[in-house]
Amino acid sequence: MSDPYEKTICDVKAVSSPRAEFKAEQAIILTVIAGSDTDFGKHFVLERKRTAIGREKVNDIVLNDGKVSKAHCEVSVIRSQSGVEQINILDLDSTNGTFVNGDPVVQTVLKAGDKIQAGGTILQLSYSDEIEREYHAKLFDFAAHDALTGLYNKRFIINEMENHCRIARRSDRAFSIILIDIDDFKQINDRFGHLAGDEYLKLLAVLIRSTLRDQDIAGRIGGEEFLVILPETTVDGALQLGVRMRLAVQEFVLPHQNSEIRTTISAGVCQYEKGLKDTREFLELADQALYEAKKSGKNKVMRISIDERAEE
Repeated sequence: MSDPYEKTICDVKAVSSPRAEFKAEQAIILTVIAGSDTDFGKHFVLERKRTAIGREKVNDIVLNDGKVSKAHCEVSVIRSQSGVEQINILDLDSTNGTFVNGDPVVQTVLKAGDKIQAGGTILQLSYSDEIEREYHAKLFDFAAHDALTGLYNKRFIINEMENHCRIARRSDRAFSIILIDIDDFKQINDRFGHLAGDEYLKLLAVLIRSTLRDQDIAGRIGGEEFLVILPETTVDGALQLGVRMRLAVQEFVLPHQNSEIRTTISAGVCQYEKGLKDTREFLELADQALYEAKKSGKNKVMRISIDERAEE
């Protein structure tokens, strides 16, 4: 059999027009090169005249950093027909100050390569073309997502949970999580093989995503274990979602050769409470509820609090 890669594939080289090159040169990028795992690697294109940076959601660039002020600093870009004339940064009377290349600033001019520090986060300013922007976006995706399911990976989702716990402590906003485990998943791998098991995991991830709102976040934290973060959600709302997920998985069937692959999930649900010491205890609380769901026969969703436990 001949090697399909023995011959060179003919292709046409694309030549960029001068206009395209001009536009590419004017793309201004801020990339997070140090800070929280949630933000690391993110890049932002400065397309507006003014770009607000801070901790609150109303900012153009939102940083998950407790040392960053709600409204921390602002970057302004002055453009003309010939391109970018000047880039300025203005500190917005932030608590911990704004630094450029290690020096504290109130207002100063920025240039390519400058490093801006807000709290514990450092962003680097650069000019970038479309290829470089796509490269940075892919790097962030690789760093934050699970390769098999496309959901967030354990490092990212746990860090995101820690950020939401900090917000809940400060604001008293409701915040719940669902810890999910596939029942008897080993039997799928043993009977149908690991490739079939991987395919089931990928489709289950799609099923989980389809039940979520835009603000909800799902991640894979183990082989067949998943974590769902539900901002602005009470334990009752999380329980209802957990039950919908359980029923959807129960009905889901993956055809495989002359057989069908089907299984169920068990889940533990809990709401963040100020009595919890840290995020680890929060996750352990959900794990206790998951354990009770498994212990009571699987294919169940259990909710739990520090003081009481109930079943649905």
